[in-house]
Amino acid sequence: MTTPEGSRVNRELIPRTLRKFLITAAVGVPTYLLTDDDGPFIGTGEPRKAWGIILTVFISAVVFVVQYLIEVDRQLETLREEVGSGLSRINEATELFGLVEESAVQADVVTQLVRNATRVDKEMPTLVQAFAQWEIARISTLLRELGEGNVIYEGEDRDWLLGLTHNTQHSLDALSLNVVDQGPSEFDGGFWTTDAGQRYLDAQRDRIREGVRIRRIFFVDSSERLGAEIFRRVCKMHSEIGVQVRILTPEQLASPLGLFDFIVFDEVLSYEVTPSAPQVGEITTHTFVHTLLVLEQPRVRQRIERFKELWEMASPPA
Repeated sequence: MTTPEGSRVNRELIPRTLRKFLITAAVGVPTYLLTDDDGPFIGTGEPRKAWGIILTVFISAVVFVVQYLIEVDRQLETLREEVGSGLSRINEATELFGLVEESAVQADVVTQLVRNATRVDKEMPTLVQAFAQWEIARISTLLRELGEGNVIYEGEDRDWLLGLTHNTQHSLDALSLNVVDQGPSEFDGGFWTTDAGQRYLDAQRDRIREGVRIRRIFFVDSSERLGAEIFRRVCKMHSEIGVQVRILTPEQLASPLGLFDFIVFDEVLSYEVTPSAPQVGEITTHTFVHTLLVLEQPRVRQRIERFKELWEMASPPA
């Protein structure tokens, strides 16, 4: 059975071969006519005719061979270019693979990403292709910014929170403000009663079982929130899974500096959320300006020291 590739080669080969024969004939026929008995050369007879045929065949053969050599040279040049391009790609791939092996990222994870990316083929809908490229570009940007020191996301990204929690090895220290967990209205459980909040609690439970120390300070800005039944239930939810909980009120603060929602993971990274509560008519919307991952050690150290100060000021729940 002829393969599509074989058919393509045959279609290209036939015109090239036919062209060679036509050029050879275009040279051979005039040569024969010039050396024929009726030609302009002096002399007649069989010897002249025989030499004419021999000369015609010789010149035609030379023309045919020259065409063949020219084509071979062109093919060799194309082959050299393809080999050079292939070697360049191989060198680049080898260099990139070497960099991956030297990095902390597991090589098989990167290989799996590349292999899975190849499954997005051109037969898929344009929307799916564009979405896949968007996600790959987002991951690429995240990795680049991690290498630079800080990562910023416009809005709130729960995936970072869950991913960091799942991979924490030693400690998780969090300062939770009610304006972030619930919003500017009366405390009703907010984030902790959502699907994301429950999955966050489950991830913390798993890490505590593995020996990770988790401490959380709830900052409550009003006595109404502090006395709410739902707030006591949220504190109990944390205590039951092994989270060390303390409560901080405005009266206990020596200084409001450093009072913003942040989580320090393993004392090497700070996860920070900046909330915003803009007024839209009579409706107060609860939004987030951005989420920031801080890897710069001086800034992370500031968060660690600030958490220690607040932890000493705060008190266990009643």
